[in-house]
Amino acid sequence: MKPWTAPLFALLLSISVTCDAAIGTITEQINSPASIQRSKTTLTGTKGTGVEMEDAVKTAQGKVGITFADDTRVQVNENSKLVIDEFVYDPKAKTGKLALNMASGTVRYASGAIAHNNPNKVAINTPTATIAVRGTDFTATVDELGASTVILLPSCPTGYVDVARDCKTGIIDVITDAGLVTLNQPFQATKVESRSLAPTKPVTISLSLDAMNNLLILTPPPELKKAIAEQRTDNRVTALSQDFLKEADLSNVLADQQRQLLQTKLQQNFLDQDFLTNILTILNEQLAADLNLLNNTSKGLLPDYKASSGVVATVDDLSVTLSRNDGSNMQSVTVGKTDNATVYQTQGSITIKNRVNTGGTTVITLKQN
Repeated sequence: MKPWTAPLFALLLSISVTCDAAIGTITEQINSPASIQRSKTTLTGTKGTGVEMEDAVKTAQGKVGITFADDTRVQVNENSKLVIDEFVYDPKAKTGKLALNMASGTVRYASGAIAHNNPNKVAINTPTATIAVRGTDFTATVDELGASTVILLPSCPTGYVDVARDCKTGIIDVITDAGLVTLNQPFQATKVESRSLAPTKPVTISLSLDAMNNLLILTPPPELKKAIAEQRTDNRVTALSQDFLKEADLSNVLADQQRQLLQTKLQQNFLDQDFLTNILTILNEQLAADLNLLNNTSKGLLPDYKASSGVVATVDDLSVTLSRNDGSNMQSVTVGKTDNATVYQTQGSITIKNRVNTGGTTVITLKQN
């Protein structure tokens, strides 16, 4: 071997190791671990597992948090799939490139150094939209047909009190082939049903950050439902405004009508019925007015409920379920929505009390040491 070849070989070897090294680590795991599909190998995504480019991270009955080398943080929620398309980062210059692909489910994103220093170098893709990030937090949900719901979240420090005063809100652009909307206010949301349609106009969902992190209510946000209905009405008006008597364009108009009709039928989700599977995109239509879950009132469904307690409240048409995970243990209890009961949940030295309706004489005690 020539004298100059040894250093060159060592340099090439070090570059290869760097390219193959982990670009991030699973730093949070709740309930069952994720699976990581890496080429033809499937790994168990437990806390401490490294992730690499082209990994597909898939969750079932659990969620994981990933922290990338530039401090970008991504939480992959239950029944979700995230593919890491590209990650390049220079820690000295704090520059690079990040591309993620949300295939299904719900993912929450918090910007790191790349987005803060090079916002045009970060792109999050869903089947129906591209999200351009300018240094901020947001959550996105992809349903069974690929429709995307995106909610802009404020970035809040630990122990914050007031969102407007203590938190910072960045900007994201939600882009399709037909248009673009910009979200720049806390809890603004938009929905995209197809890449050939523009995103709905931004609407603001009236819910606190704690509530979005801790509640699961099985009803779509009324603000988004209204925006989607308005968009469909506008599309119908546009179709009716066409001059169908134009002789030269008649055949093209009829062909376009047939294609549009077929596309509309194929896009309709007969199983979904506007049902999404995560708090960050499915909120109770009358959360504040009807249930008063977040207010300590005597007339609410859960008059003692506090999101900061760590208890997750899941409400459907018939029942209310209270669950709590302290990181080591999980406990859950379900009570009829019209029943009266007092629930005590004890984990270690912490005991949390919640009344369902008036509480009544029924007492339910769950205890884990």
